[in-house]
Amino acid sequence: MVDIPDRILEEMVFAHRVLGDSTCWVSFKKLMLRSLPSTMRKNFSTRDPKSKLHDLNLFERKLIDIYKVRTSIELKLEG
Repeated sequence: MVDIPDRILEEMVFAHRVLGDSTCWVSFKKLMLRSLPSTMRKNFSTRDPKSKLHDLNLFERKLIDIYKVRTSIELKLEG
């Protein structure tokens, strides 16, 4: 089971206020990474060095699920 720190859950509220009805995972992720300390950023995935494509890890999938429950907005990784 993935444990989500309270600080990240608090920042999700801020992200929702800023992003409104946006469903873009990358915009959400960028906002979260800018607002979190480096110790918490390590939970997020990095892009593939060759293809530069994003891939969701288990932690990020859990964030998307929590965000949908809290906001009724399903964040999507547009590819």
